[in-house]
Amino acid sequence: MIIDAHAHIDESKIRGWVDPAERVIKFMDMANIDIAVVSTYRNAPTPEDESPLEYLIQETNKFPDRLIPFVRLNPRYGEATMRTLVHAVENMGYKGVKLHPASYNLYPGGQATVDLFRKAAEYDIPVLVHCADEIMCLPLQFAETLEQSPDTKVILAHMGGFFHKEDAIKVCKRFPNIYMDTCEFPFVDGIKRAVEELGPERILFGTDNPIDNPLFEIEKIKEANLGREAEEKIFFKNAAKLLKLEVKGELPW
Repeated sequence: MIIDAHAHIDESKIRGWVDPAERVIKFMDMANIDIAVVSTYRNAPTPEDESPLEYLIQETNKFPDRLIPFVRLNPRYGEATMRTLVHAVENMGYKGVKLHPASYNLYPGGQATVDLFRKAAEYDIPVLVHCADEIMCLPLQFAETLEQSPDTKVILAHMGGFFHKEDAIKVCKRFPNIYMDTCEFPFVDGIKRAVEELGPERILFGTDNPIDNPLFEIEKIKEANLGREAEEKIFFKNAAKLLKLEVKGELPW
């Protein structure tokens, strides 16, 4: 059993993106990944005619036992964004939120983002945030958001990036309901350090499929030699608990 906490499905002819569900499933099968959390590349709400919300649900419904939709939001639209979140969760079956502040250039500690964090906490669903080296996506910036919404369950994607991994660990130490995903973080020693500092319970496996190679993402964690119990937590048990999934299985190696 492997659960990928960070993958993408989207199609936009204007941008040249063609990553439907079938393509993501193909790479999942190649890497023996059973379930994946998926979000679009586009934010919602959007002025485009085609809604990314409707598109993602149509795609995940092709493989309902394997794909879990997270709604990717743009807080700049204020009340419209909040209505989008409510509709996505209450009427469409979305199981979490994805935020990528660099894509809409809005400070994470601002009221619009805090309101979304608080609403996610009310629903008891996780918020996956792009947390790397770009402006508006730094770990300490998200700490300001969490100070105002400490009950929100948050996944810091990319473990803080190349240059801010230590800050990401500090933020996780401050807030017990914060996790990190290993998606596109290439440093084996950095993964070992995070496990030593936080425990394997706070680390989730992620790939960025189909942007990155899921086989590489798996091998770098295996290379850390964390032991089977820790690997089971990172590869599927932690995500299953966070997403309230009842899964049975074992690692495929």
